[in-house]
Amino acid sequence: MIDRRRRLSHRALIIIPPLALSAAAAVVAYLSGDLRITRFLQRSDNPYFQWLMVAVSWPGNSFHQWGVALCAAALLQWFRLRIEAACLLLSLGSSWLLVNTIKLIIARPRPAPDLVKVYLHHSTLSFPSGHVVTYTVFYGFLFYLVYTLMRPSFFRSMLLAVFGALIGLVGLSRVYLGAHWTSDALGGYGFGLAWLALMIHLYLRLKS
Repeated sequence: MIDRRRRLSHRALIIIPPLALSAAAAVVAYLSGDLRITRFLQRSDNPYFQWLMVAVSWPGNSFHQWGVALCAAALLQWFRLRIEAACLLLSLGSSWLLVNTIKLIIARPRPAPDLVKVYLHHSTLSFPSGHVVTYTVFYGFLFYLVYTLMRPSFFRSMLLAVFGALIGLVGLSRVYLGAHWTSDALGGYGFGLAWLALMIHLYLRLKS
């Protein structure tokens, strides 16, 4: 009983940082550090870096993420990993609902073009970053599946590197492209990690 309480308390600690950022985002349009970081990143005019930032965000745009998810789920089904395929689709769908619910509650506006460069205008709200949350949950769950189900190999290492890079770079990408503030990205990572832990817990319960 004590161990279980400790595990629950440790899991509860994960949600504290994103909740604190949510409180700040509900009060101010952006933090002073947000503006400085975005302007610093956007000083770079390297076309290859800009291409990388656009490429990292591309799989999370509009229906692209569902195309990737359906292909990944179909591949898992082909390997007869039905529970894994179902949990993967659930991870994306549930994280999308989580993001949009929080966005409506916080109602923080996107970065304005008179403050920073905005490469693509969005009609949705800003906090938390939907790309960051869904990448953390979706590619994080794929990372977990590859790590636990595949035998060590060069291909396994490559998959882990790709999924890890997508998760790590998407926050930088969203800030550089002027789609979100840094606090939006950090909040996305916080909520994403908490939701990923929940999805892995559900998956392990279904597999037991």
